[in-house]
Amino acid sequence: MKMSKVGRIRTTGVAFALAVSATFVSLGTGALATSAGAANSGGGNTTMVRTPAATKNLSAATWWIWYRPIASVDPVKYNDYPEDLIIPNMCESLFKELPGQKTVGNLASSYTQPNPLTVVLNLRKNVKFWDGKPMTSADVVYSLKRNFVTANASIYAYTTAFEEVKSITAHGPYSVTVTFKAPNLTFIPELASLGGAIVEQAATVKSGANFGTPQGTLQCTGPFKLSSWNGSSSLVMVKNTHYWNTAAAAKIKKLTFVWPQDPGQVASSFQAGNFAGGFDILPSNILPLSKSTAGKLYIGPSSQEMEISAMIVVGNKGAIANEKVRQALSLSINRAQLIKAVQYGVGTPAYTLAGGGYFSYQKSAYTAAYNKIAAQYTNSTKAHALAVKLVKAAGAVAKKPIVLSVMGGSPDAANQAAVVQQSAASVGLNVKLKVVTAAQYGALFSDPASRKGIDLVQTTNYDQDPDPLALYNDIALPNAISNFDSYNDPAIVKLLMQANGETNLAKRAALVIQAQTKIMKFMPWIPLTFLPGTTFVAKGICGVTLDFSQMMGPWAASVGGC
Repeated sequence: MKMSKVGRIRTTGVAFALAVSATFVSLGTGALATSAGAANSGGGNTTMVRTPAATKNLSAATWWIWYRPIASVDPVKYNDYPEDLIIPNMCESLFKELPGQKTVGNLASSYTQPNPLTVVLNLRKNVKFWDGKPMTSADVVYSLKRNFVTANASIYAYTTAFEEVKSITAHGPYSVTVTFKAPNLTFIPELASLGGAIVEQAATVKSGANFGTPQGTLQCTGPFKLSSWNGSSSLVMVKNTHYWNTAAAAKIKKLTFVWPQDPGQVASSFQAGNFAGGFDILPSNILPLSKSTAGKLYIGPSSQEMEISAMIVVGNKGAIANEKVRQALSLSINRAQLIKAVQYGVGTPAYTLAGGGYFSYQKSAYTAAYNKIAAQYTNSTKAHALAVKLVKAAGAVAKKPIVLSVMGGSPDAANQAAVVQQSAASVGLNVKLKVVTAAQYGALFSDPASRKGIDLVQTTNYDQDPDPLALYNDIALPNAISNFDSYNDPAIVKLLMQANGETNLAKRAALVIQAQTKIMKFMPWIPLTFLPGTTFVAKGICGVTLDFSQMMGPWAASVGGC
C-alpha cells in the first residue's frame, strides 16, 4: 500500500463510464467535464486545462517533483505522485488521458468488446522500444501479467479492474484478448494508468531483480528515455528522437526531475528561475508564488478536483467503531474554516468522498446526491448541535479516546490535526494525536501490525478515475485496497457489483448513488476537503497540463518554450 503527501493511498487508474461498444474512439460515453478557458492574467484560480501551446524547443529544463524522491522506475511498483508524474513520460500505457480528462487510445489504437466478459485490444503496428525493437502482443501480455506476479508487488493487482481478470492471451503480433470473471467496465480505463504501461519483455527479464532500480535496464516506448537516475537527488530523461508518435514528440532535449522539500528552498528556486515548473505546490508556498514575477501560479480547475484530504478509519474497536461517533466527528468540523486556517484558502469543503471532479457522466444526478448529503453541514450551528446529540446517543463508548496518526515534519498536517482535535472536543469527543516518523507513517498502509492502537490516519488521496464507482470500489468492497477497517456491507457490495456491469449510465449512477448514501452513513473514511491542482509555471514555459491528466500520460512531451 502506498501513500502520498500526508499519506496517500490507493488510486486506481481511470474508470470512465463505458458502454459495451464495437470500436474504441474515446472512452466516456458521457461528456466529460472539460473546463477550457482563457488564460488568467495573474496567479490564482483558472479554468484552463493546459497553458498555451509551446512554440519553441528547449535544450534543457528542470522540473520540481513534490514530496519525495521517485522510489522505482518499475511502472507497477507504486501508484503515487512521484511515480505517476515521472514514469508515464518514459513508459507509456495502452491508453492515455488528454487535458480535460478525455481518454484516448495510445499504444492500443482501439478495442472491441464482443461480449461483456471479453475485450480485444488492437495494438499499433509502428511502435518501437528505445532500442529499436518492435512492440508486439508478447510484450503487452507480459507487461499486463506482471501485475499478477507477487514478487512485483503491483498495486494494480488489487484493483477491482484487475481482480476480475480471468485470462490475458495474445492472438497474432498485434492483438490481445482479455477475459473476465464478471462484467468489468473499469478495466479499459485502468489501462491508462501505469497498470497498463508496457515494458520490453526481453530487457525486463534480463534485468531480473534489478529491474526498476538504478542498476537495472529499462526499455519502454515513450517520448523520453531514461538517461540517468541516482536513486536519491535527481532523475534525468532525454528526448527519444525515434519516438513512434512524431506528432507528439518531446520539445525538451533534456529534462531533469528534482525533489527538494524545504518550503523556503523550493520557493526561492522557483523565484530564481531554477525550475521550469512544478505540480502540487506546497501550501505554505501558495501565497509567495501567487505574487511571483518569475512565473505564474495556477490553481484549478476546481471543476476537476480529484484529490481529497480525509481521515481513514483503521480502528475497529472503541469509540471510532461506533457509527454515531464517526458521524459526530465529521459534523463537528467546519470545513470552510479548515480551508482558511490550514490550506491558505485553497480548496472546497468535502462532504462525500467523490466530488465534482469525478462526475464525468450523469453530472446532475451526482450533484443532486452530493448536495443532499452536504445540506446537513450547511448550517454550522445546526451541524454542531446534531453532533452533540449523536455523541450523547452513542453513550459511554463516545468518551473513549480516538487516536489520530499524523506524520511528523509537516506543519500543514499538524495544523489540520489540531483543527480536528479542537472540533472533536467541542462536541464531547476525545481525539488524541500520535505523531509518527515518515517511515512509520508509510508502514501504516502496508503493515496491519503498525496500525495497532491507532483509530484514524490522516491522508490526502487521489483516484485518477473520473467516476465515483471506481473510488467507492476501492474503499467499500471487502478486501479492497483502501478498505482498512474490514468494512463489509452486503447491500453495498451488491450495489457496487451491479454498477460494475451496468452500461446504462443513468442506471449505473443510480446504483452508485445508493451505495454512496450507505457508505457516507457508516463513514469508513471521513472526508475533509477537495484540493484543486496547484501548478507553478516559469516565464517562457508553455504547454503545461493543469488538470489531473498529468497523472495519466506523457504530459512533459508538450512542454516547451514560448
